[in-house]
Amino acid sequence: MSESSFNERINFDHDKQIMEVDFSELTFDSSPMVDQFYDALEHGIADSGKDKWYFLVNYRDCRIYELAWIRFAQRGKRLNLTHSLGSVRYAVREDLSETIEASARVEQFDSNLFASRQAAIEAIGRMKSTSAN
Repeated sequence: MSESSFNERINFDHDKQIMEVDFSELTFDSSPMVDQFYDALEHGIADSGKDKWYFLVNYRDCRIYELAWIRFAQRGKRLNLTHSLGSVRYAVREDLSETIEASARVEQFDSNLFASRQAAIEAIGRMKSTSAN
């Protein structure tokens, strides 16, 4: 896949300040593929005119092979630290959910895993109301 095809999987809702990322049905099998996708994310953010976003990420049927996982985690962490107001993930397969939760314990972040897109959006609403107080 190319960076341009990854761009089709990234949507910016400027009014809600949400960047929606669609990892559904992707298989990350190498570090170069991870880098291509995260480069597309970083370019999208740079072009958006806003530096900070709430991340809404669809993991439906996403697979991340062991060879790609370290790079995926590194790039994800860097993107979150630099550009995230909060991140939520939904429709995460059980095996990937366990990996994300284990990383969250080690890295001390909230995994924010939800069964549905709607539940994830509601979580962003709670994040926004908490940050407004």
